[in-house]
Amino acid sequence: MRTTVTLDEDVYEAVVRMSRLSGERFGKVLSDLARQALKPPAPPPRKKGQRFPTFDVPPGAPMMSAEKIQRFLDEEGPI
Repeated sequence: MRTTVTLDEDVYEAVVRMSRLSGERFGKVLSDLARQALKPPAPPPRKKGQRFPTFDVPPGAPMMSAEKIQRFLDEEGPI
């Protein structure tokens, strides 16, 4: 498909450089980069030996007390 796009100068220069280094056409390099950006992120690796999935809490995230969670469950019911 042929189309016209406006790229920021730094992006254009990077794609030109990658195109020259790889020998691929400018459009192919740009399409490959777009495909990489459109891939869904990989799920975080599961830690061995744990029965339940876990996740890391970002630093500074607000904490919820067990009391507050229980009050929510009492009012709203289980999800």
